[in-house]
Amino acid sequence: MDLDTALAAHSDWKVNLRIAISSQKTLDASRIASDCQCDFGRWLKGDGRVAHASSPSFKLCDTSHTEFHRCAGKIAEMINRKDFAGAAEQLEAGTPFSRASQSVALAIRRLKNEILQPA
Repeated sequence: MDLDTALAAHSDWKVNLRIAISSQKTLDASRIASDCQCDFGRWLKGDGRVAHASSPSFKLCDTSHTEFHRCAGKIAEMINRKDFAGAAEQLEAGTPFSRASQSVALAIRRLKNEILQPA
């Protein structure tokens, strides 16, 4: 798994949600809320778990990734209800989404550093 790609993909969600707000586009909120629909999530639930399940960094990645998608899914639901102002507010600093985004980014970086360190 290319963890840099995973990091970039999850960083892009804020932009993607802002685009959906500005274009008033309907989203698949249940898919967004699922932590096993993206490549990184499938890796976390599959090969990544096999290789790194005992790692504290992996466990942090798994839990923070789940929370990230839960928060993103809630924003997608707001967009679908046409609560565009509320959805935009949820993308601001200090919100659950913002904290989850920071947490998953930090967790991915920690896991990457741990994996790259020689045993």
